[in-house]
Amino acid sequence: MAVVLATMAALVLVGGAMAGRGATERPRHRLLFDEPAPAAGTSGAAASSAGAGESAVAAGPAEPIRPPHHIPDGWTWREVGPLSARQGNVAVWTGAQVLYWGGDRPGRPPEGAAYDPKADRWRRLSRSPLTNRAGAAAVWTGREMVVFGGMNGAGGQSDGAAYDPVTDHWRMIADGPLSGRVPLASAWTGTEMLIVGARGAGLYDGIKDAAAYDPVHDSWRDLPALPMQINNGASVWTGSELIVYGAFLDRQRGVQAADDRARGAALDPAAGHWRDLASPPLSGQAITLAWDGTETIGWDHDLSSAAYDAGADTWRPLPDLPLEARDCLPQGTAAGAVVFATHCGQAAVFDPRRRAWQELPAPATAVDPPVWTGDGLVEWLGPSGRAGDGTWFRPLAP
Repeated sequence: MAVVLATMAALVLVGGAMAGRGATERPRHRLLFDEPAPAAGTSGAAASSAGAGESAVAAGPAEPIRPPHHIPDGWTWREVGPLSARQGNVAVWTGAQVLYWGGDRPGRPPEGAAYDPKADRWRRLSRSPLTNRAGAAAVWTGREMVVFGGMNGAGGQSDGAAYDPVTDHWRMIADGPLSGRVPLASAWTGTEMLIVGARGAGLYDGIKDAAAYDPVHDSWRDLPALPMQINNGASVWTGSELIVYGAFLDRQRGVQAADDRARGAALDPAAGHWRDLASPPLSGQAITLAWDGTETIGWDHDLSSAAYDAGADTWRPLPDLPLEARDCLPQGTAAGAVVFATHCGQAAVFDPRRRAWQELPAPATAVDPPVWTGDGLVEWLGPSGRAGDGTWFRPLAP
């Protein structure tokens, strides 16, 4: 089990390692931010107790970052904000703010911050009752950010909490039926948060169970298990189904199948039923998916792309992404009627009306997908000491 957990932790952090955010020369000046108080309703013992590998010491000062020498066309650079550099954090759009929480290294406090792109203003979140972790699932319910699972120095985490940005208050959510894990897939259906499977190369027992959390009644219900073993993949919510594609990888991230093509299934949570899906012309070794409102757009680490029609259960090839091949995991997000892809400091946008990708300028150190706000993209980088660190915004017509 220790080997499994170590492997899962390594997978969570691999994206950050590829980003190359190593320590370099730091800026000369430092800016202090107020440390948040413990979450309202949290006892002193709960606020100060530390899980294995965690610490409740006050967060240190954040690093202000000078504007970079080069600002890509279409982007605006802004200050980095109050959080230290981190990997594996959650990022959720509320309709007014981006909520960032968790990530960072073991031994750090469970910090979070909210960014308002219209006002260009950051604020700290109150201290979460959860221990810090990377790779947690997070959804926005319309009122709260619900966080579940993740990995830290104590291994996979099976607890969760909900954060209300209006009251700046956290609450623990009910214990559920799922073991500690980095979730393979998650989604908000409009009434429930779905959690499916677990992510982690080399997880030979193949965790496939699933459950749904109802925040109104603070209760969980079991869902049927994923009908295939997938420990690395991507998912999208279509409005009625959770589509999951990926592969089962060994410890060397090799695909344990006759070929490396992704396999997939779709869950109808209302009916409590999975259905097998057609195989795409994409590798399951590293794949990402985005829902453009009518179909699923997928692409892999080879920059091949394809579109999936859920009604017809068919894939059709699309042009390759017009980017340079680099050693990065595919990342991206739906942005209104288009899909935005990032790949090791490069970016491209897919327009389904033209059925074509177009390369766009991007911050040179961008690896993680940006957050779509309804009228633009927020890409938070830093602070790691690199020239591109900061909070980036790009207007994008919906």
